[in-house]
Amino acid sequence: PEHYDIALAALRDVIERRYEINTANPGGASFEKVAKVFNRIASIFEKRKDFEAAIGMYHKALTEDNNRQTRNALRELERAKEKHEKESYLDPAKAEEHKQKGNEFFKGNKYADAKTEYDEAIKRNPTDAKLYSNRAATLTKLMAHPDALKDIEECLRLDPTFVKAYSRKGATHFFMKEYHKALQAYDKGLAIEPDNEECKRGKEQVVMKISETNRGEVDEEQIRHAMADPEIQQIMHDPQIKMFLQTLQENPKEAQKAMMSDSKLMDAVNKLHAAGIIRTG
Repeated sequence: PEHYDIALAALRDVIERRYEINTANPGGASFEKVAKVFNRIASIFEKRKDFEAAIGMYHKALTEDNNRQTRNALRELERAKEKHEKESYLDPAKAEEHKQKGNEFFKGNKYADAKTEYDEAIKRNPTDAKLYSNRAATLTKLMAHPDALKDIEECLRLDPTFVKAYSRKGATHFFMKEYHKALQAYDKGLAIEPDNEECKRGKEQVVMKISETNRGEVDEEQIRHAMADPEIQQIMHDPQIKMFLQTLQENPKEAQKAMMSDSKLMDAVNKLHAAGIIRTG
């Protein structure tokens, strides 16, 4: 707007005449007052979405008077600039183009290239749940399982009913030897879609793996993952569980009877069994 130009001209005139003003009126253009003028110029640039110019003015203000109010204004402006740039970059159509390119790379086993395309697609359309699921599949192929889980969690936050994401979550936990979590993921997927083949096959694979590991040697990696899980930690610190584990050693039949009569206890014991903490083999 025209009034911004008029205001900028007046404020710049003050800056140019600061020494003249100080000579005529000592303190009339003190560092603090000049800083306020730069802040007002910055505010005008910010309203015009000229973030770089606004940031430059705030920096000039700080060289005159390094005060908290200006520092806070600068931080807020930098956040606004970042948000504006992200929003300006949004383009669902281009996101779809990058997604399709990513899919082609994925089919060709070029997983690093696929991830690059999915990265760009997410920047263009960060609310598309399927993009996070696709990138999670790529990250799993790249053996970056923790990063894959982060993408799956974001996918499910955006779309809690996306069954394929639960299937991928189960598979990722399986690769990380977190079999108790894999079961939970598959069960959640099957609760939404009981006949989902991926979740059914995945759950069967986990159950077989739990049975296999229960009969073999203790898998130290599996135990480390389990003991790092806050849910398992909470179960292990439960007085009822501690008593059950002691009874299990001293009187297995009595422990089995207690478990069969308490669904909450049974659920906790099943999780410990799936996690490899309790072994029956």
